[in-house]
Amino acid sequence: MKSKQLILLGPPGIGIKDHAIALSQSWHVPHVSMGQLIRKAIAEESVIGLEARPYVDAEVDAEALVPDELVMKLLRRRLEQPDVMLNGYVLEGFPRTLNQAQALDQWLLAVGQPAAQVAYLKSLTGLLIKRLVAEHGQDEPISAMRQRLTLYREEVAPLIDYYQQRDQLTMVNGNQSAAEVNYALAALGQQEETGAARFIQNESELDSLLAKESLLVVDCMASWCGSCKLVTPLIDQLAEAYREKVNVMKIDFDANQQVPKRFGLKGMPAVMFFKGGELVETLTGVKPYQTYSATLTRFLE
Repeated sequence: MKSKQLILLGPPGIGIKDHAIALSQSWHVPHVSMGQLIRKAIAEESVIGLEARPYVDAEVDAEALVPDELVMKLLRRRLEQPDVMLNGYVLEGFPRTLNQAQALDQWLLAVGQPAAQVAYLKSLTGLLIKRLVAEHGQDEPISAMRQRLTLYREEVAPLIDYYQQRDQLTMVNGNQSAAEVNYALAALGQQEETGAARFIQNESELDSLLAKESLLVVDCMASWCGSCKLVTPLIDQLAEAYREKVNVMKIDFDANQQVPKRFGLKGMPAVMFFKGGELVETLTGVKPYQTYSATLTRFLE
């Protein structure tokens, strides 16, 4: 991701607001909530707030009811503030429509800002219903919850298609614990200038790579690990040198804590060599570049 400008999308029960707050704290960028902007404008009785007030029902998400034009006015004013312009943002509650998504991209282009990256938190219906029940009790019938989830998925489908076509979308496994989702989201920000070896997003992507790559090299690392920082440029060098023959990649430990357990890693950094989908060798600790290169060459023979 070129800059820390992220839109979070996800169904009811996924905890979008909590994840947005946690991510904004992790990245040290503003958390921008569309619902909060609307409620604040109404409370302050600003011109936009007075225009928006007739559309808002206290029982329903404010951002779902206010017309696109008013929503964009509020959002533009917030995104024009210095803290956002200089540092980026984590945005939730927006967009709700394809028109909103297109209007934001057009405005960002007009002011010379990069298009935001988008993360969609995907989760199973049954798990979302369990979370909704835990949050709200039995005040809302299960059938109504299921209908809400169905309607949301119908509404968000055009947005997912739009952002996928523009290569802005990352899918995040929302079935994980809140901590694991936060780790996965925080890892998106570590992918700025990753070098020749790009990051594997999650275990699902790793499994897909293992199924199709005859030879795969994966550096399991963490941003806080001093030794990992010594190995990272060597892995990038390896990826560049062998880019025509082998996929050399990185995976973030914090965002994928199950991976080290799965492969029995004893420490970090750990560079894993997979052949035919099977782990055939692991180099733990800092090694000379020649060691990584010689190991890879051996498996290519």
